[in-house]
Amino acid sequence: MTASTDKTARTKGSAVHPSIARGIARLGQDISRARRARRISTTDMAARMGVGRSTLHRLEQGDPGVSLNTLAMALSVLGLFDRLADLVDPASDELGLMLAEKTLPKRITSRRRNASSENSPSADASGADDAPEGW
Repeated sequence: MTASTDKTARTKGSAVHPSIARGIARLGQDISRARRARRISTTDMAARMGVGRSTLHRLEQGDPGVSLNTLAMALSVLGLFDRLADLVDPASDELGLMLAEKTLPKRITSRRRNASSENSPSADASGADDAPEGW
């Protein structure tokens, strides 16, 4: 299959799944829309980002080869960087929280002392050796 007939997006030799390509394209459109809503020209936006207009154009067109740094700079210029920083925040990861909940023990039981260690002269009479340090 030649590159002109191949429908799969590529970046640096790697295929990009169609659903990923659609998501990146939508992200690019949203960045373009946010830039225009703020009345920022492509020349000014690119200058603030420290990239050329062609790189900004590639980002807004959803080119999967655009770097994460370029995306982060665009979001920073738009005042939206905090959304990227919070994107995979563990506190808002519902599936991760649910999976972590499933790994919790059903009950917590105290360790039973072995009869020989209770009568041992080396055992501390206060039982402080079982308590966490500082308790």
